[in-house]
Amino acid sequence: MQGTHFFLEQLSAVPQNHAAELLHKAYKQRFIHSFIQLINYAQQVLSKDYQSILAQLDQLEINSSNFISPWLYCQYFKLLESMKQDEVITVELIIQRLIDDRRWLIHERIIASGLQNEWEKQVFVEEVSVAFGTDCLKAVSPSQEELNEFKVAVSDAMNIIAKADSDLLTEINVFVSIINLVKSKVNVGATSPKFFGAIYLSLPDDLLHLHQLMLIEHLVHETSHLYLNTVLAHDPLVLNETQERFISPIRSDLRPMLGIYHAAFVLSRVLRVFKRMQNQKLYDDQALNLSIDSLTKKYEEAFDTASQNAVLTQLGKQILSSTRECALI
Repeated sequence: MQGTHFFLEQLSAVPQNHAAELLHKAYKQRFIHSFIQLINYAQQVLSKDYQSILAQLDQLEINSSNFISPWLYCQYFKLLESMKQDEVITVELIIQRLIDDRRWLIHERIIASGLQNEWEKQVFVEEVSVAFGTDCLKAVSPSQEELNEFKVAVSDAMNIIAKADSDLLTEINVFVSIINLVKSKVNVGATSPKFFGAIYLSLPDDLLHLHQLMLIEHLVHETSHLYLNTVLAHDPLVLNETQERFISPIRSDLRPMLGIYHAAFVLSRVLRVFKRMQNQKLYDDQALNLSIDSLTKKYEEAFDTASQNAVLTQLGKQILSSTRECALI
């Protein structure tokens, strides 16, 4: 996208007006271009005619308010991996699925019960359960009553975020296509480039006493991961070797430096929203003060680890430095 590099030079961890829209357009453009290249290559190698898929990809509008569906992102990554492994039958099955299925776009954000579809269950296990442990997570779909209650809670949380930081709410509206509720033993939030746009939230079993602060934290946290992933499509930010491992403030296992960098970034944004809620008296609860204290310690740990050990690009340094301002420190 023309002007993207100039725009990247202005990026900060602090939510900015129009930044999300520009980043998302550039991300969609790169995705569509990469997908077209992949299908063209498959067409050449397999001596097949995939013009219908190529035409449909070419017609995807990056300026449209429609979301590219998490399902389509998932199919791209499955196709890419299958082609790397020379799994011809799997490649042909995925491409046929692309021809037959019409789940390419989402026209407005959906709040849904997670783990309803086989493709979704598979990628959830690959991307989420592996990270937290399948035995520990034990994620299942919620009931309709729980989902209805969750929708009300999300609406209330969005209203608070809008008052605390309207630019952050814009990011949620720009990046998040689906908010999936799952039930599990562990309270987690998750997203991945492999189902870009979708976030999974696992909240306490007793939704009648849903901890609103926890929900706000999850929404800001996961949206911030989506934001940073769109930046990573243009700049690696972190240049450390992938096998290097460091202590993480939010995970029990040692993490690569990119994970620590992500932690510093997302924690600074949750802190920003929580502190603004505190200053504007949007949430009168001792839990908010305790959360700010806990998140500040975790953020400082991640920032210090990244500052001392990360090998960063110029943009990587710029964004990490700006997390101080973002966290209102």
